[in-house]
Amino acid sequence: MDDELFDEPMMSETAGIRRPDPNGVHPDKPLEIFRLLYPVFKDEVYRRREQMIQLTAFASAFLVLLLVILLTIPSSPELDARTRWLAISGVALLFGVLAYVILQHADRHRMAKQQLIELEQSLGLYQDGWKPDGKTLFPNNWQFDWAADRSVTIYLAVLAALTTLVICAIMVRA
Repeated sequence: MDDELFDEPMMSETAGIRRPDPNGVHPDKPLEIFRLLYPVFKDEVYRRREQMIQLTAFASAFLVLLLVILLTIPSSPELDARTRWLAISGVALLFGVLAYVILQHADRHRMAKQQLIELEQSLGLYQDGWKPDGKTLFPNNWQFDWAADRSVTIYLAVLAALTTLVICAIMVRA
């Protein structure tokens, strides 16, 4: 049972890998560890980024649709203050939940990216001598540029602006 092969879906270049020793003994070769972990963290980085983008796109489309509906449909005289505040609370709650989920994905994206860079550093991919001209395999700025990424701020700013517009449209309809 310990010698069985199992498929690793994220590692297309290998047919399978041996199961780790149940006693906790890891492979001795750093390259083997790299081959096991690198695709996992790389996939996690891209998957989390894609999910943040999809959440932002979905929420933005929904808020724009809501805004268009609010601005094109004539207001009804039976809408009272309680109904407006309930609608405003719902929109604010939607923004809060989406912001929380995006921030959660961003945190996990950051952790996976840090782990990916640590794996690359452990193999010396940022050290000179990898290429025939003596340069590094990966540019050194790749180790640090991700920390200056402001995409999550942009995602949240777009959602906050659209949420504010929807709330203003609800209040104007009074």
